[in-house]
Amino acid sequence: MGSKLCIMTAYADETLALLNALGQDVSDSVDWNSRLQFECCYGDKQWVIMQSGMGKVRAASMCQMIIDRCQVDTFFEFGFAGGLIDTLKIGDIIVINGVSEHDAPNRAEIQREQDAWRTRLFDASSSSISRFATILSVNPCITFMESSVICGDMDIYDREIRDRIAEESEAVAVNWESAAIVDVCAINNVKYVGVRIISDLYVEEDSGAITAERIEHLHKSTIAYVNALVDFNDSEVNA
Repeated sequence: MGSKLCIMTAYADETLALLNALGQDVSDSVDWNSRLQFECCYGDKQWVIMQSGMGKVRAASMCQMIIDRCQVDTFFEFGFAGGLIDTLKIGDIIVINGVSEHDAPNRAEIQREQDAWRTRLFDASSSSISRFATILSVNPCITFMESSVICGDMDIYDREIRDRIAEESEAVAVNWESAAIVDVCAINNVKYVGVRIISDLYVEEDSGAITAERIEHLHKSTIAYVNALVDFNDSEVNA
């Protein structure tokens, strides 16, 4: 049996998508927004799926716990995101190569420090991010891009606001947790590979529970993510 592979999610839909792709039927055991841990064997590795709960505070604390407990060299974040541009489709995969915040600090020196941390983190992680994207690129069943995401503590389903956020930030997708996770990885000098699958387009007609049709698209893309992660870790071991 090989080493443990730790992946962090935020909430139940993300956790269930990942566990289902790994062939684990644990739907009765996954709470919506709790801190949870699941372990299973897939390939020659023991996979550890840790659900932090939603929001940057929970995500940051779980990220630090994983780094301390598991001594990981690379931190893997997996989850869903709202798309900010109309060219995205449900199920498209975003390999994160930058983060920003909708609720950015109002003191310039804090923002400069965060930007410096994040630049160093993505520079240090660039080869891992590129290798993961290259592995995804050979899968004809999915669409993916490397791009930045923006993070905040609220959902906005107004198309005009969504379009303005996209234009100002140059991000293609939005979620709650990635910026906080990146900052913790940067502080700890741990490489980061974050992947988000588009679950909605951040417009009113996509708000509410994820429909069965969208779940099907998300499942296909999650399987592609799992397969890419297996190949990524095999290539890292053999490098």
